[in-house]
Amino acid sequence: MDNACALDAGAAAVGGDDALRPVRNIAYFEAGPYWEFNLLFGKVTESLNRLRVLDRVRFPESLHVSPGWDADSSTYAAEARRLMSDPSVDLIISMGTVATKALLEANNLKTPIVSIDVADPVGAGIIDAETGKGALNLTLQYTPDKWQKVFVLFHKALPFSRLGIMYHDSPEGRSYSNVNEAREVARDRGFTLVEYAKLDKEESVDSCAAGVQDLVDRGVDAFYISALNCFDWTTGNPRRMFEELHARGIKTLARDGTAQVSRGALMGLSTLDYVPLGEYYAGRIARLLGFIPEGEPVVQGPYSPKITFNLDTASALKLDVPLILLITADEIFDSSLAPVRNETGAR
Repeated sequence: MDNACALDAGAAAVGGDDALRPVRNIAYFEAGPYWEFNLLFGKVTESLNRLRVLDRVRFPESLHVSPGWDADSSTYAAEARRLMSDPSVDLIISMGTVATKALLEANNLKTPIVSIDVADPVGAGIIDAETGKGALNLTLQYTPDKWQKVFVLFHKALPFSRLGIMYHDSPEGRSYSNVNEAREVARDRGFTLVEYAKLDKEESVDSCAAGVQDLVDRGVDAFYISALNCFDWTTGNPRRMFEELHARGIKTLARDGTAQVSRGALMGLSTLDYVPLGEYYAGRIARLLGFIPEGEPVVQGPYSPKITFNLDTASALKLDVPLILLITADEIFDSSLAPVRNETGAR
């Protein structure tokens, strides 16, 4: 188990005798399609290529598992058992909470599991809250208090008094929307968290639209766009919900920043952070498969959330945007300019 405050595998490229090693099979397991899974998987493979490892691994179609979000738990469990009992599998990339929990239920304690994009590994019971550790064959980058820092950042940057949040009422649903962290920060910073817990399991557009309307009716002045399927731009168009919120002067704050902010959300986390995340997991995969020897580790710096901001939306909401927010934002979207990365921003 590798966590946190994390040791990076380093950027040493593979060469020499490593080129003689056999090609290794990597299985891929997700509960269902989600745009962030695709993005992160792409960053990992790009980094594997930079390490000159990509041609030493393959991702067989028969080992690509994506049962769908409406599948029942027995389907996830059966697929997990199949991968764990397959001797041809050298490593499994597990995307998200549901897939990771299913694999851990069927864990043979031998096949390496590289778990990516788990919203709340402590809340999901994947790692221990005190030690930050999990199964011995599990690799997962865990940043303590990551989402608490994000909510604090949002509240400091653009103060609000009533933050709306919605989710499917299940452990996984609360995890995707970072509900526990939002409750903690709301209590500490003195704003009200207005919750809607009636989303369907698929987090469908109709279900989310009903949730947005409920939160608007209850007087929220900010809304948290969490990791919900209804905000997946690769499969749908959540613009109608954005318009409903902005028409009421409600600030929209996106967990998955750039994809949402570039399409009209007010502010979010910059996805620039996906690049080092891809490098981290690629390094760990290369090391677990024996392509990179144990070497001198490099300690990563503390997690520091970065902001992406939409000036058009701010103008439509008639917001007086603090200058410091514009200076420190990593990405600013403004229709009068080409979408830019703010090179003066803190990194």
